[in-house]
Amino acid sequence: MNERHPACPSPTAPPAAGDSRAAPFDPLVLPRFLLSAATSSSSPPAARAVSALHAAGLKLGALPSSLPASNALISAYSHAGLLPSALRAFSLLSHPSNASYTTVLSALARHGRPHEAVSLFAAASASVGALAPDAELLSCLVSCCRRASAFLPARAAHAYGVKNLAAMAFYASAGPALVALYAGYGKVGAARTVFGRMDSKDVVSWNSMIGGFASAGMDGDAWVCFREMRSRGVRGNGRTAVAVLGACDLESGRQVHGTIVSSQGGCSKIVLWNALMSMYSRVGCVADAEQVFLEIERKDIVSWNVMIGAFAKNGYGERALELVDTMVQCSMQPDSLTFTAVLMACCHCGLVDEGLEQFQRFVSVFGLIPTMEQCACVVDLLARAGRFVEALEFVGRMPMRPNAVVWGTLLSASRMHHNVEFARIAFENLVQMEPENAGNFVTMSNIYAKAGMVEDAKRVRTMIDRVELAKPSGQSCVEVV
Repeated sequence: MNERHPACPSPTAPPAAGDSRAAPFDPLVLPRFLLSAATSSSSPPAARAVSALHAAGLKLGALPSSLPASNALISAYSHAGLLPSALRAFSLLSHPSNASYTTVLSALARHGRPHEAVSLFAAASASVGALAPDAELLSCLVSCCRRASAFLPARAAHAYGVKNLAAMAFYASAGPALVALYAGYGKVGAARTVFGRMDSKDVVSWNSMIGGFASAGMDGDAWVCFREMRSRGVRGNGRTAVAVLGACDLESGRQVHGTIVSSQGGCSKIVLWNALMSMYSRVGCVADAEQVFLEIERKDIVSWNVMIGAFAKNGYGERALELVDTMVQCSMQPDSLTFTAVLMACCHCGLVDEGLEQFQRFVSVFGLIPTMEQCACVVDLLARAGRFVEALEFVGRMPMRPNAVVWGTLLSASRMHHNVEFARIAFENLVQMEPENAGNFVTMSNIYAKAGMVEDAKRVRTMIDRVELAKPSGQSCVEVV
């Protein structure tokens, strides 16, 4: 199986300063050059091409004087994997436009930093000469808020758009993001209200509603919406398939596979096939997922990660590790999601030493900085195997301060192995980090009781009452959206 992509010809660059072809130069062509450079090749060559075009644009005077070219430069650096360069290019703009903010917010979200995107917008809105965001910028902001779990700023963006923009233009642009936001928070009424103000004949509107329900785990609502779309004669496209596959069981997934996959309008084949793989993995049909994987001619990083994750989630740890080796042999650079999937595979299958080797490999060979989630995986891997001393030593070497998830992982494993010593260490740290979490006290009390340490168990139980951690009684409320 050969996954090497044929080399893509580099885009024709603008002539360098001093070249006989350098004058005249139309700065309007630079955005097209930048976009082509960023998307026509893999990361290292793309980064070099974008940097070269940046230098040429500076020499020719197109940067930073041309705002469209500067916005394209921000986007190009982002697509080429150079977010710091994208942020520097944005910082040099004396008067960034709505398009500039939309571009930089999208760049931050693409690189997993939606919280920073929301903060950047808030700072810009509060400054002198505050922004007057258009529909596209508000749509981008709502998407960032959804990823950052920042509900109130998204609600504020919704209110601003309703008050200041034409309803049709606002909902045509921001409607899909708002539907996904409200559905993700379980606010079905609000999602349906926004959906009702969108074009009912536009498949994008239906896709947002179906996808919003599916991502919120509301599979039944997603299927009702999908059937309603079809009954109204709205023709689905590839993105419809991607959205509804997230709500499929095996039978309905095979139906989607057999009917909608052949129509790929509005969605690239690779995205559709990746969604199919994910669906088959979720319902435990690893062989079907692998068959789809093998049929993809030009796999992207998502394809590899989904298949590695499918092996990991379904107990095929060694096959997941083998696929990582194949991935590297095919010149595909693993990313942070690959890192997490590999560690999950080792955790699920008890491959302790292999997991430690993979952790070291991803850090030292691939140059990835481990996240808190990945460190927690290693702690879980060691502690579940009863290797508590190594687990605690690893916690001490973590590149960041361990959070409650890490200590909670250690506490859970200590309970499984009836290890009071390390349970006490984890518990003491958890009390400092989240003193209001009654579950930690209950777990520690149960560990003491299981070990026959009745007085210690009673002492921890009394701590719950002393700091008023008893579980509150249920309450109901009505929220107007």
